[in-house]
Amino acid sequence: PFLAFTRSAFVARKPNYAQPNWLGVGLAFGTSAALWAFLIKQHNEDVMEYERRQKEGHHKCTGCS
Repeated sequence: PFLAFTRSAFVARKPNYAQPNWLGVGLAFGTSAALWAFLIKQHNEDVMEYERRQKEGHHKCTGCS
């Protein structure tokens, strides 16, 4: 009898495929696009830093160090 008055935090219901959750879809794709943009930007910066260090390590300056 006591369990009859409790409420669950989760409610099971059938998904309505006729009306997608466009906010959730937009957030999912937007987050994915933002992460990919950040990843590509970070990769390009890392490649530039690698190339800069490669050039810096192979120069023929006698006045350094």
